Amino acid sequence: MKCINCSVTVISRHNRCPLCGALVNPGETDHSHDNEFYPEYPEYKESKLDKAKRAGFFITIAFSAIAVFINLFSLTIHESFWSFIVVSCLFYAFISLKTVSSKKIHTGAKFLFQLIMLSFLAVIIDVFSGFTMWSTTYVIPSLSTASSFVITVFAASKKALYKEYLGYILTSLLISIVPAVLCIFSLSERAWVGYAALLFSLIMLFGLYIFADKDFKRELKKRFHL
Repeated sequence: MKCINCSVTVISRHNRCPLCGALVNPGETDHSHDNEFYPEYPEYKESKLDKAKRAGFFITIAFSAIAVFINLFSLTIHESFWSFIVVSCLFYAFISLKTVSSKKIHTGAKFLFQLIMLSFLAVIIDVFSGFTMWSTTYVIPSLSTASSFVITVFAASKKALYKEYLGYILTSLLISIVPAVLCIFSLSERAWVGYAALLFSLIMLFGLYIFADKDFKRELKKRFHL
């Protein structure tokens, strides 16, 4: 049947059109379905976490703007762009809390995100405070080693999630190459620290492969198309 008002096809058991509410058969009057239209859906209510995120974003923008404003008008007193450090720390804190509190992001992804964000933050602070290369020499290799260790431990303790964690393990292995690359371009004062981070990641992956079950080895072979 079709509604004569809006030409919508209506299931035969309904006497009224679900779109406009008009009678399908005008000659028949049926008041039993007068209130049957589309079902009511619960109204979306913003959670406290969403409100906190909005407040955090506003505070981050406000304090960043204030820091940049003060920095620009105090350059004659102290020629230093310290506001970049303040802004970077504020945005790191906001994005980090937002990521950690999210239930949609995998645990392995959270660790890798923290590794990348902290590395960038350390480099920014180092650059705008004279760049003595402490970030590229010690911080980035240390973070790379820590992330490889934590992700490997998670994968080893949750054997049922090998398939999920393997991608993050391989990603952390690729990230551990960065300290070695920094050594090649003379951006690290202690070359052995960067190469040690890469060696540690390789040892952790090799150890996990030796002590893991067949499912992990099978999945590893799939990833490398062996």
